Amino acid sequence: MLLEYENLLALANRQNHRGPMADFSISATAVNASCGDECTVWMKIIDDAIVDVSFEAKGCVISRASAAVIADAAIGLIGRIGPMGGQDVRALLGVAVSPLRERCLTTPLKALHDALAKL
Repeated sequence: MLLEYENLLALANRQNHRGPMADFSISATAVNASCGDECTVWMKIIDDAIVDVSFEAKGCVISRASAAVIADAAIGLIGRIGPMGGQDVRALLGVAVSPLRERCLTTPLKALHDALAKL
């Protein structure tokens, strides 16, 4: 359990893809009203592919770690992101997340889906 938390914390604190993007194509923000997690995602789209992703995530370690792995997974994709759900994000994180924390896990994914819906 401690190792899982350390892995989540390392992902949550990683600086890859962190911060606003200057020349983005689309963006969106999602908020988990039950606990206050918030994630904004920016994406640069070229030729129907996500070529760059950045995010700002505020909240618990699960939400911030989820944003980090989703950003990594999203580059190069568009069509296959649509069906991505909580189960996929859990697999990317490699840790068990309780059903009570599902919204923490999926708030960054909601931001990504909301941004892609603007295309």
